[in-house]
Amino acid sequence: MRIILCFFVVFSSLIFASAVDISKTDIVERSINFIIFIAILWYLLAGKLKAFFGARREKIAQRLSEVQEKLKIAKNNKEQALRKLEEAKEQASQILANAKKEAYLIAQKIEEQSSVDIEIMRKNLEILMEFEQRKMEKEVVDEVLQEVFAQSKLNTTEYVNILEKKVV
Repeated sequence: MRIILCFFVVFSSLIFASAVDISKTDIVERSINFIIFIAILWYLLAGKLKAFFGARREKIAQRLSEVQEKLKIAKNNKEQALRKLEEAKEQASQILANAKKEAYLIAQKIEEQSSVDIEIMRKNLEILMEFEQRKMEKEVVDEVLQEVFAQSKLNTTEYVNILEKKVV
């Protein structure tokens, strides 16, 4: 269908075309009038157009300058932020190293203090055990003496002699 339509359009222009004679037209006069019209428009509007486009160029240049300044400021801010980030990373690594050292030192101090405390507790336990042993010995001696006094009829001088033998 399209092909038939295309052929019809092409052949119809050939069939209905007629010879054109441009010698009887006013094309030259119209062209000269158009050139004069354009010259008058140029004469009247050239200054205003130049001023308009110059002002527009200045505005665009000014906006471009502002954008470039903002871009420079943004780059500077970015560089400062990156420097601060690097400084913060360095400080963080230093703080971490210091914290590890302090943790190690604190652990050593706690271990030393714990060992000292354990040793003191052992000594206190030994002293307490000795004290309790002496106390039990005294109680046993007192019980034995009470039994002996209750059962026998020895003098106190004989008891004193027996005790002196044991003590010495």
